[in-house]
Amino acid sequence: METSVMPVVGHAFARRVAPAQAVATDAARIARACYAMAARFHRGGKLIVFGNGGPATDAQHIVVEFVHPVIVGKRALPAISLTNDAATLTGIARAEGFDEVFAAQLRLLAAPADIALGLSVDGRCANVRRGLETARDLGLLTVGLLGGDGGDIARDAVADHVVVARSEDPCIVKEVHVTIYHILWELVHVLFEQPGLLESETVR
Repeated sequence: METSVMPVVGHAFARRVAPAQAVATDAARIARACYAMAARFHRGGKLIVFGNGGPATDAQHIVVEFVHPVIVGKRALPAISLTNDAATLTGIARAEGFDEVFAAQLRLLAAPADIALGLSVDGRCANVRRGLETARDLGLLTVGLLGGDGGDIARDAVADHVVVARSEDPCIVKEVHVTIYHILWELVHVLFEQPGLLESETVR
């Protein structure tokens, strides 16, 4: 490799260090979200995930992690992605506007015991915000995985639990989000494996 390229390579790695390390500083925040999620699953709730663009595929990734765990012996948990059905998405968008594509589905599919997990690389996706607001109004636990400074979703405390990947680069935000939602999956299962822990009062 040409030595002239090495500074660029080094910079690409360096830009990822602080956002990745920041996840560790959010350990307590993430643990609280995991406990609240595990409590909802324990009560019979399901996970409902949504996002736009790249986060739409992250929503599908999260769902398969819960529904079909790749680690043998881990419990399958109910989860659905609101980004899977192109006909439903486009039908709602045409009739009610794109800002309502997740909220409209939640009103039909969600139950109060459920969990709504919204992903946005900048915290400024209107339809993710509307989905989280609607979910909260319906009594769901709401969790936001955001990027940048968290945007208006974080600023206005739209979700019960918010974790922010601290980068303005959407690629790095997505990389950090993958780590976070793998931690969410892992710790939910850790909590399930602690006898009696989830019998206590649910923490939002």
